[in-house]
Amino acid sequence: MYDKHEPSALFHGLHHAHKRRVMEEQANRGVRELGAPMLLMSLFYAETAGERWSQRDVARTMRISPATVAVSLKTLEKNGYVKRSTDEQDARRNRVSLTEKGKEAVGLCGESFRAVDERMLSGFSEAERVQLTGFFTRMIENLGGMEPPPFCPDGEKESERE
Repeated sequence: MYDKHEPSALFHGLHHAHKRRVMEEQANRGVRELGAPMLLMSLFYAETAGERWSQRDVARTMRISPATVAVSLKTLEKNGYVKRSTDEQDARRNRVSLTEKGKEAVGLCGESFRAVDERMLSGFSEAERVQLTGFFTRMIENLGGMEPPPFCPDGEKESERE
């Protein structure tokens, strides 16, 4: 039988505790209804890099289903965070972009994530934080890797994007 102290069980608990705290921090900053902060942040850094993403690009980069992206974008669009427009070169494709409200929300999301990170890593030394990041990176690689994220935790653009 799988024990509650084994890595996958602990990771599952950490994921849910982290998500709950991020949602609380977002609510404190007035973006309670924001259900997809990572999607907004990904769009922000794509736009910063001069890219205009389609819904398919969002799904591929974030490694989530196109249907999930469509539902998330519908909500984000309804709440004024993103807008969709027809691609000038291919009328069958929609491009997604952030509105001013969406760009403001990205900053608030960053604040939320930083606050949760500080709470979560309270009492960790800088060396332990670096080691933990290395462990997470290695676990991701062990499970088949992923595309590089379109942003870094400190808010700087990833310099080695594909």
